[in-house]
Amino acid sequence: MKIQTEQYGEVHVLTNCPLLSSTERLEWMTEVHESDDGSEERYPLRDTCRQVLSFNYTQMRKAMGDMFHMLSANLRKQWGIPLRQVKRVIPDMVDDDYIILDTTSTIADLRVGFAFIESKEGGQVVEITERGRYIIIQEEIRDPETDEVIQPLITEYQDGFRLAENITATNAVMMPLRICIIDGDASINAGGFWSNASMVFRVLAEDLPEHSGDIPDQYKGNDIYFKPLLLDGDSIEITMSQHQNVVDNDVGGFQSFTHHAKVKQSKPFKSLIRSWDEFQEFRRFLFRRGGRYRPFWLPLYEQHLNILNTGNITTSLSTNTKYLVEANRNYIAVKRKDGTWTAHEITARTGGSLTVSPSINAHRNDLQAICYMGLYRFDADQMEFQFLGAGISQVTVPILELES
Repeated sequence: MKIQTEQYGEVHVLTNCPLLSSTERLEWMTEVHESDDGSEERYPLRDTCRQVLSFNYTQMRKAMGDMFHMLSANLRKQWGIPLRQVKRVIPDMVDDDYIILDTTSTIADLRVGFAFIESKEGGQVVEITERGRYIIIQEEIRDPETDEVIQPLITEYQDGFRLAENITATNAVMMPLRICIIDGDASINAGGFWSNASMVFRVLAEDLPEHSGDIPDQYKGNDIYFKPLLLDGDSIEITMSQHQNVVDNDVGGFQSFTHHAKVKQSKPFKSLIRSWDEFQEFRRFLFRRGGRYRPFWLPLYEQHLNILNTGNITTSLSTNTKYLVEANRNYIAVKRKDGTWTAHEITARTGGSLTVSPSINAHRNDLQAICYMGLYRFDADQMEFQFLGAGISQVTVPILELES
């Protein structure tokens, strides 16, 4: 399919982009300045993230030749790529230019710009010109003699999208259409009557997704989440690092010292996303992080804080955990059996006893877990969604502990 646009000129639309085994990469850029003691300051260098899409197209017989000739003629031209991972079911429309839809969950992707609609009538590219409208609930009535308002005008906001032209669509879904270029070369494996083409698309800067992310609950001035860490197989790999200088003159002894005040832990943050709502929530979480820029509190995976309390727990915890004082961890998270979490600060340590604030105020039998909590940031500016089929996607990004 080929469309003509005012902003981008001629665009070739690949209507059948297979979601299975495809990837979507979001790229931020953060400058991290590390102080001598290991503390750091971070600066975002991009206003919006970059977006890179990768697909494998399997074609048979005639479609194989169509793809070959289309790539030969238009390799360095602009392409329109529908994002099937963000598709929405829309109400039936008959010669109308307004789609009534809750736009808040997909505001980063479905917005003013181009979209692709698949319906019983076929596939079509539409242009979204504005979001939302006001409809009249009650007409204004004035006294014809005094011009006094007898009945006020009442309007109501209706969420949705205004289109540039009227369309007819039944049993339809709508998805964003990204304007891209092919990044690098296209690779084609061709057999006698089939071919497999691999292409990477880089979204144009004018069409990148934009969203500041939802602001979650706050703890000590930073975002706090209670997302479980998934194991990679039957374990999770944790790396402990701390700056080290070794002074060695080769002829005698040697000395080792560090400038950093604490050990830093890094581990993979793996998420398996099983539904459309989880996918949208996780995307907004990524936009909020901004790559390595914005830190967040997270409970630790390891259940190595052995609590000995048996009755009602308030501000005092008893534990037989070794090296409690040396570890110098200052924050814990408490999960109750009803699924709720609370965050607490360790304010004092005496032997195997901890004093926490605020008070936990719960019976030990009502608690499911008590674990340490750390302040983390992403340790990468690139996040890649892998689409595994059946609505399932996976993301793995390293995280680095800043405070514990």
